[in-house]
Amino acid sequence: MVDQILVFLAEIFAIGGGGAVIAFLIFRYLGKSWIESKFSERLEEFKHQQAIEIQRLSVEIDSTLSGVLKIQEKEFETLTAAWGKLDEAIGQTAALISPMQSYANVDQMDKPQLEEFFENTELLETQKDKIRNSADKGNTYQDEIYWHRIHKVKVVVSNLETYIIRYGIFFPSNLKKDFDEITSQLKSAYSSYEIGKEMDDPKVQHEGWGKWKDEINPLFEKIEHAIRAQLRSHGSSYERQDEAITSDQKAQ
Repeated sequence: MVDQILVFLAEIFAIGGGGAVIAFLIFRYLGKSWIESKFSERLEEFKHQQAIEIQRLSVEIDSTLSGVLKIQEKEFETLTAAWGKLDEAIGQTAALISPMQSYANVDQMDKPQLEEFFENTELLETQKDKIRNSADKGNTYQDEIYWHRIHKVKVVVSNLETYIIRYGIFFPSNLKKDFDEITSQLKSAYSSYEIGKEMDDPKVQHEGWGKWKDEINPLFEKIEHAIRAQLRSHGSSYERQDEAITSDQKAQ
């Protein structure tokens, strides 16, 4: 085939045809199908390279989206858990330091009622005996149950603080800062109440409630709004990522 083409070209040049005539004759000789065949080969090669590039980009995008989704899932998980711990710490602290306290009226209970009541408390047996033998059972009960209440508050606030230290890295920086601040304020509030209780100083005790109204509760509401906004943004982000993945799949 090559020899035939060379002979044909030699004949054309011997005739002395112009460039345009030569090109036309070459086209006529080689044929339209040959040109189209070469074009198809190049087109298929281009499509193959394009497919390889699309596949590479698809893998890169999937990897990136997977990493982003894992981080967002961890943030969602840790923020939800942190909110639960904060809510518990807030509730326990408020119940401890609130000026409006309510206690069971153990003075009006007869012996069987008192024993039944004791079964549903955290009081130790020595504390129960102290109440049983007290001339003022009501105040004795309040004094003894206080130690369990303050201990519970310290535990839940400590649990919150430990969780924030361990998982705060997944929080947005503003929320991490607010969680650190409210944890510190809660510790300060129950410490003021505890000191006032030990000193039998109502003014010092009340300082804890002042912190609650002026600093803790507003910060608690701020954190709540921030978490709601963050979780809503995750929902919107997931929708956009699903749309992007669907579009990418259709393009392929």
